[in-house]
Amino acid sequence: MGFNVHGPLTTDWTKQLCHFIKTLKYEDIPPMVIEQAKMMVMQTVGVSLCSTELKQIKDVIAISKEMSPGSEGKATLWADGAKVSWEAAALTAGTMGDALDWEDCSVTGHPSAGVIPTAVIATEVLHKSGKEMLTAIVAGYEVYQRVALAGRSNIVSYNIFGNLTVLMKLLDLSEEQMNQAFGIGTACAIIPANVHELTMSDSLNYLYGFRAESTISMIKTALYGIENMEDAFDDPTAYLAHCGYQEPEWLTKELGEHWMMMDMLLVKHWPANVFVQTYAELAARLVTKYKFNPDDVAEIIIRPSVAFRHWYSETGYESITQAQFSIPYAAACAMYHPEPGAVWYQPETMKDQKIIDLMMKVKADGFVKMTGMKFIKDLIDGKHPEKFMLVRMKDGTEYVESTFTHPGHPHYMLTRDQFKDRFRLETRNVLASEQAEKAIDCICHLDEYEDASVLPQFLY
Repeated sequence: MGFNVHGPLTTDWTKQLCHFIKTLKYEDIPPMVIEQAKMMVMQTVGVSLCSTELKQIKDVIAISKEMSPGSEGKATLWADGAKVSWEAAALTAGTMGDALDWEDCSVTGHPSAGVIPTAVIATEVLHKSGKEMLTAIVAGYEVYQRVALAGRSNIVSYNIFGNLTVLMKLLDLSEEQMNQAFGIGTACAIIPANVHELTMSDSLNYLYGFRAESTISMIKTALYGIENMEDAFDDPTAYLAHCGYQEPEWLTKELGEHWMMMDMLLVKHWPANVFVQTYAELAARLVTKYKFNPDDVAEIIIRPSVAFRHWYSETGYESITQAQFSIPYAAACAMYHPEPGAVWYQPETMKDQKIIDLMMKVKADGFVKMTGMKFIKDLIDGKHPEKFMLVRMKDGTEYVESTFTHPGHPHYMLTRDQFKDRFRLETRNVLASEQAEKAIDCICHLDEYEDASVLPQFLY
């Protein structure tokens, strides 16, 4: 398109992505994919609202109001109702989306934590229809997945490309403007570092908010006009060369034919790390089914466990991330709180001596083997072994439960009614029941709205 010292490029992957985004129509998308997009809106909004009980989210709401003082904003702060700038609202909603680790999960990360808040807020600001919003969401997921599979970077950096795609579609950028925007995105993508995995810092949640906020500025820059930032996925040094591995053919593989959001998204049933989910499921099933008192448990044996998520703390946890990444904690917490929510990660819960005592009784009988990203891919593909949990009571009584995975897995997806029930559970402490039902109805009928900017009025 423009000047490039490498001369004529041999591929046109970036142009193909832009053309896909530009030409995708609501009518092109299979009904089951549209339904999946609606349910991802419901799940992501629900877990985002649930997170407002956490101090970190109260903090980011305050930061957003400080960024955008007054009442002249065009975007609604979820769970609060204040009107702030587009960027400020995106910062808060993006942070909320990942705070409880309860959104979706893919081999590539958490696309919903970026795609959904970006789409809902942009639709409000731009007064777009529900069909336009859903089309942008589908485009965002599909581009996100392909860019992420083409080259390993960082799970938060991929959100840049999902967010940009949503904004490109809703702002109706030309294909050339889209190409320039992707160039900006690649220049701003995060280096492949996951410091929080080592330090257990809760700062990861803010990174999703930062991406949601900054991509609005990126897209506006492309809209106003820049030059010579094009073809960033084709240039041999622009992006993929900096990733951990490169499989560039993923960028356009079956684009518009195979809808990755149907078989690569695992919807979390519990507010915990993806490797912890099934164990929380087993614990909650056991205590609900047999109605025993967790105080009377002598030991809990799980077979197999996951070695890098099987850790303990005799004093409880300081950060939410520590607790979210602990199978023993999730199992113990699920027995004392089988109805999940922000209560799992309140300071008093993470230091609850009863939960700590029960957590220390969790034992592993073998471990699932782990081999890099293949471990997650096998989980999504349903290739992990069946998992068992045995609870032995102090009187010698034993209870056993087993499962391969939890509801929300691509092979075990939640029904619409189950998504609705989860939304009610997730928002029970944030929305009045009547308001929650209005939000559910709006989301289920998004494609009937000529102006879907009404959705945020039901989110506080």
